[in-house]
Amino acid sequence: MRNRLWTVVIATLIGLSSCNLPATETAEIPASPPTPVLDTPTSSIPTLTPASIETLIGVELLTPTASSTPSAILASAKDQPVNCRFGPGISYAIIGALIIGRQAEIIGRNADSSWWYVRNPSDPSTSCWLSAEFVQTAGNVESLPVVSSPEIMVTGVYVRVDPPVINVACDALPQVVVISAEITSSGPATVVWHWESSSGIVSADQTLLFEVGDRKTVQDYYQVNKVNDYVVKVQTTLPNIMTGQASFKVVCTP
Repeated sequence: MRNRLWTVVIATLIGLSSCNLPATETAEIPASPPTPVLDTPTSSIPTLTPASIETLIGVELLTPTASSTPSAILASAKDQPVNCRFGPGISYAIIGALIIGRQAEIIGRNADSSWWYVRNPSDPSTSCWLSAEFVQTAGNVESLPVVSSPEIMVTGVYVRVDPPVINVACDALPQVVVISAEITSSGPATVVWHWESSSGIVSADQTLLFEVGDRKTVQDYYQVNKVNDYVVKVQTTLPNIMTGQASFKVVCTP
């Protein structure tokens, strides 16, 4: 009985000793690092849409449109200078010319488009007519308005007196001066004219025939009886009234 007791005691002591011994260490195998997982973008991320310039500045931009202003219609001489006439026909007076290398703006036409009504290339403040046969055009001539032929008229009267000064002995009076007038008609016409002096003398009416527009010279004589300063006027009455004048002087030595 006593031996059994000692056996239990010894076994107990051995068990307590074993509890205090260091435990055998077990090597830990490090775990593999986790594989990174990339997040895939989803449609929940909003997509930015660029705003238009109209939205950013808060105003409406105007869209430019083509101008509706028509281009000028132009005429140019083909191969030689072209006369520009008072009316649409060769019977009208020449009042300008379109030379090679120049252009004239067309602003009208006659009924059959055989003549173009243009701004006078010699004087753009006036207008005249070019024969379509001798010019080339650029632009829509079909859009041009039809212009009526102008009324034929006297367009100029230029007067001179010869001599402009008479200086003679007083007993040599009376003296005679020559009145000359250049009369221009815009076309075929019968022109009626006369002259009158500042002393009250008036000549009889005379006629001048124009077969085409042209300039013609007429003459008459005026006898002066005394010393004075004179003015002579030449006036047309048909087809229209047009006047020109010139002055001269008479002096004498006693």
